[in-house]
Amino acid sequence: MDVAGAHLLDGHAGERMYPSAPDDAAAQASASAADAAGVRPDGAGSDDTALLGRSLLNLDGRPLELREMRCFLTVARIGNFGRAARELDIGQPAISHAMQKLEANLGTQLLVRHGRGVTLTRAGMRLRDRIEQVMQLLASPLGDAPAPAGRDDEGDAGLETAPAAIARGADRPLGAAASGRVVLAVPAELGPLLVAPLVERFRTAWPDLQLELQEGSGGAPEEWLLARRVDVAVLQDPAARDELQIRPVLSETLGLVVSVRSALADESRPLRMREIAGMKLILPTRQHWIRRRLEQAAFQAGVTLDAAMEVDSCTLAKAMVRNGIGCTVLPSTAVQEELARGALAFRALIRPSLSTTHAIAHRRSGVTPAIRDLARMLHGAMVSLVEQGAWTGAQVIRTETDERPGFAESSFLETGERMG
Repeated sequence: MDVAGAHLLDGHAGERMYPSAPDDAAAQASASAADAAGVRPDGAGSDDTALLGRSLLNLDGRPLELREMRCFLTVARIGNFGRAARELDIGQPAISHAMQKLEANLGTQLLVRHGRGVTLTRAGMRLRDRIEQVMQLLASPLGDAPAPAGRDDEGDAGLETAPAAIARGADRPLGAAASGRVVLAVPAELGPLLVAPLVERFRTAWPDLQLELQEGSGGAPEEWLLARRVDVAVLQDPAARDELQIRPVLSETLGLVVSVRSALADESRPLRMREIAGMKLILPTRQHWIRRRLEQAAFQAGVTLDAAMEVDSCTLAKAMVRNGIGCTVLPSTAVQEELARGALAFRALIRPSLSTTHAIAHRRSGVTPAIRDLARMLHGAMVSLVEQGAWTGAQVIRTETDERPGFAESSFLETGERMG
């Protein structure tokens, strides 16, 4: 298995797990990547840490080997030494030692170790992006690269050197989008409302691309985005992250959802947070954004909520409420269909008022025209649903750029707004 080759030690000084010869192809590719980025072993042209100056070169000027790059990418993607070791089929001490050695050889910290695993430092994120460019280049047939402008069709037309290909492809898709698809993640509570107006518009604009939709509960969409499993995601109350471009779009009211047979359905006035403190509630688990937001509001009100049951599935929670098992808290969007049919009742919550911010997010690196277009279309669809009255209980979050002609959708990538 070539993933766990040279430079992975089994804990005994100087003893390699697998014998290997130098990987000339990988060395040439990583050296080419460094040259494409305009960096040298001495750090000339650096704009950040020592790593950012040397790119894919060790302190001694030696390019990283392919095995080192694959090992680092696996750890960066999974965020846990144990699971990465199982995927690579090597021991955890070996992969931990390999990452320590890589950091020492590069002269900078790449990973932050914590109880749940590891996260990337800024230097680690830059290294990950550079390595992905190399991997993409190595995976592409030589004839696939279009000829640079001004080249004729004779001789080696259509072929590029590694530095030129990496430089040209710096903003090409690095994950799913490279295989002819763009992946969008939406919360389960919002999926039915957002999908219909978006799919046809994207198909018309990008007939050769497949739009893949992932529906997730709780914090899953953000986790998928950070893990590069999806390209664009709708997030709720997201924290600012250096690796993500985030734009708040809508603010929406959350409220208590009850059965139409409940006495609570007889009134429409908002409920105070103190009034639901003694109720048996069907709530998501603590990792879910609704639960986090609800407990923040309960803390502000000085009350404790009774989570009689924990259910992350929006569909299952609504079914339980319809059958009189209990009450739940959801955004108004999640129950619009049931409210129209008279199957459920919704009571807004106040003191404090309970709302959430829906934001559109994508990674800062690897943004393609299709990803950019999908984010703009998604923003336009969300705003239109509110303005047309189809998304009740939500308000559009306006920015200065939105007020300028022609910027209602196109400002997404340029504004760089993030939530605090």
